[in-house]
Amino acid sequence: MTEPVGPVPEPLTDILARRRIALGRDSYGRAVVARPDSVIVGVGASAQRRDRIASWVDGWDREQAQRIAARPPERSLRFETVRFPAGYFDDGAASLAGVTTTRDHLTAAGHHVELNHVVLGAPSVGSLVGAPATRVDDMVFTGQAVKNAAGESVLRTSAQPAIAPRFLREPLRLAGRRPPRVLVMDSGLRTVEGAGDTPEHPELTSCFVHEPWLLRAEDREVDDEDESDVDHTGTLDFQAGHGTFISGIVRQICPDADLHTCGVLTSFGEGSVSGVLHALERVTNLSGPFDVVVMSFGAYFTNDDPGLFASELTRLLGSAVGVASAGNDGSSRPYYPAALPNVIGVGGLAAGGTAWFTNFGSWVDACAPAVDVVSTFFADFTESIDGQPRRHYDGWARWSGTSFAAPKIAALIAQEMYLYAGDAIGAWRRLTSNQQLRHGDLGAVFNV
Repeated sequence: MTEPVGPVPEPLTDILARRRIALGRDSYGRAVVARPDSVIVGVGASAQRRDRIASWVDGWDREQAQRIAARPPERSLRFETVRFPAGYFDDGAASLAGVTTTRDHLTAAGHHVELNHVVLGAPSVGSLVGAPATRVDDMVFTGQAVKNAAGESVLRTSAQPAIAPRFLREPLRLAGRRPPRVLVMDSGLRTVEGAGDTPEHPELTSCFVHEPWLLRAEDREVDDEDESDVDHTGTLDFQAGHGTFISGIVRQICPDADLHTCGVLTSFGEGSVSGVLHALERVTNLSGPFDVVVMSFGAYFTNDDPGLFASELTRLLGSAVGVASAGNDGSSRPYYPAALPNVIGVGGLAAGGTAWFTNFGSWVDACAPAVDVVSTFFADFTESIDGQPRRHYDGWARWSGTSFAAPKIAALIAQEMYLYAGDAIGAWRRLTSNQQLRHGDLGAVFNV
């Protein structure tokens, strides 16, 4: 059973509660984070199982029950997300006690039920002396707390303004070669005036802006726009620009890539297992299959068992190569999706070797420089907080974390595909030949 976590210092408690993130402990006593107001229920391809879940939900939410029962049988996802209304559990958003009890009750009734784990983006600080960090078991929450207009605590971004790189590759446009299709699942892409028509950054104009851009369907928690300051603090949200930054990394290494984006994280940096899977299904249906999928986010799962997330993600990826960040907690605990056997987990390097923040272990497959990475950002944003210096972002930023090592590996695979006219798996195998330098805790080393 998921036990409550001990005292968590302010303002982190307030921030997590407002973001619908609850902390708990698994049966091994290790911290996990999940939604306190939803669970995911496996239904497979069985209409009977779906009807049983719909019948249960109908006892307290007729509209949601009807949506579940009406799912077409050919739908690719093999689970349902069951959401509970505010006040359904006595503990509210403070813990996982309510959804854990419900999970156990449904499991005893023969259902396959799991917590709806929260996935977090993984930027770190740019130097050893940087923003304060709060450790909760294996998890590190990094960021300076500030107050928004409503007096609520929020975390300030650790991204810093930067100048444009001296050299940017131009597309090769090789005759007869199909550009590799790369999907960045993250906080979305910044577009001109947030309208979802044209990428804002001039170096990202080749990024594909799919339709519908700002769809907020029932199964989606976030949209595809990379917002800057949703909480109106005058400063960037904690992970605002994360997706735009990652897209720019892919563009710098493989400018010929057919680059797509999909929103799965808010500008504050959180999403959920159900949101990731629904978004991947949606964008694949809209745009077709991809060669490489970048996932610079992750989670620690209850008892290190990714369950439905692992099986559904594997099936939705199909022949695509998934590349995921290993996390920034300095831990060897498996971090998913990076630790999945069919996903390339990527750790971080610093100038002197291993980055001080990177996760590590036998499940990490590759590593790349992850400190002071420079990439595309908001084209024109000036921030100012009382008592803090003003910062102006002019299209480029400097950021650190394994979030920014993963797209480097993904782009290398895409570039290898493009140069040798092969598939992504073959490209990865060539890149990790016997001649490739390896790090004992971080896999194959790539100095890009």
